[in-house]
Formats: sequence, C-alpha cells, structure tokens
Amino acid sequence: MFALSQLVTVATLGLSLLAVWWQVRRVARGACRPQVVETVLVAGMQLDAQCLPPGYRLRLLRALRLLRRHPQARVLVLGGQTSAQGPSEAAAGAEFLRERGVPNARIRIEDRSTHTLENLRHARDLLHEENAGGEAPPPAVLVTSRYHLARALAIARGLGLQLQPCPAEPGRGGARGPVLWREAWLLHWYHTGHAFARAFRRRGMLRRIT
Repeated sequence: MFALSQLVTVATLGLSLLAVWWQVRRVARGACRPQVVETVLVAGMQLDAQCLPPGYRLRLLRALRLLRRHPQARVLVLGGQTSAQGPSEAAAGAEFLRERGVPNARIRIEDRSTHTLENLRHARDLLHEENAGGEAPPPAVLVTSRYHLARALAIARGLGLQLQPCPAEPGRGGARGPVLWREAWLLHWYHTGHAFARAFRRRGMLRRIT
C-alpha cells in the first residue's frame, strides 16, 4: 500500500496528496464546539522518559476543561505501553486528570493499543459495550492535536465511529508546518489502502481497518 500510495501521488502529479493536505489543514484550523458532551476521548502520545510531552499535556488540559464544563461527562483516555518502562500512555494521562480533581469514577482507560487505528477500534468496542441495548448516545468528543485530527476522524469513520472533533491547542499554532505534510502523507496512504481494499474486496485488509 505504501508503494501504491506513492504511485497514485505520482500519477496525479501530486494533486491527490495536495487535496489530502488541504483536508488536514482545514480540519486542523477548526474550533472546539461540541454540541453535546457525554464522553470525551483523549488520544494518547508517546511518553518522554515516563513524562508527559507538551502535546499530550495540551490534550489532557483541553479534556479537563470539557469535564469541568460538563460535570456529567466521562473520559476515556487512550494509549498503550509505548516505552520500555513506566506507565502506559493512558495510565499516565489518567493520573494527570486525577491529580487535578477528576474523580476516578469518571475516568476509563484503554491501554492495549500502540497506534491510532488500534486506539479507535478498542475505543469503539468499549463504547458499544457500555451502551449495549440502550439508545444510541451522542457522538463522543475526540480531543487530539490539531495536526492529528483529520487522520483520526477518517480512521474513526472507517470504523463506523462518529466523533465530534476538538483540537487540543487553543490557537492555530499546530495547524501549519511540515507536520501537516507528514499527516497528509499518512492519511493519503490510509485512503489509498481503504479504497484498494473495498475495490478488490480484500476481506483481510478490511477487517483491520473497519
């Protein structure tokens, strides 16, 4: 899929990648305006020597503001063990929230996954378990970095998970620079693989991404 994605980029004279970059940029420049907040999903980030990196702290601080504004809401912190020692990303994030007054009863973690696709697949399964047999809840709010929003939302839609986007950063500082091109490249790769799997009915591939 990596080679096919590059081939599509070359065949379209870079226009396909540019279109995806524009999508990443547009989503990254949006505001945090969730309509209803019952569940907040916080995307994890690799820890730095068992410490929270600045980008992860911003995600957790945004989630904290949402939880304080909506006292009925709960939070699901995502992220597995991505360092050799110390806590998982989700456990470190949950501890950050507890230290700032969020009761443990409002916090749930998902720490079996190591990348965005696994994060969101397991989150979907947990949300479905919690609401089995009941009315469909409003879409959860996804809190992640601005540059990461478009790819996370695309993967979530592929999994049948509807989410309300909420960028972690208060300004648009995370909506520019080389990181947007990196995300566009990754999202272009995902779209290529998704389209290929559907077009050629590759069930094994579809099971991994849907």
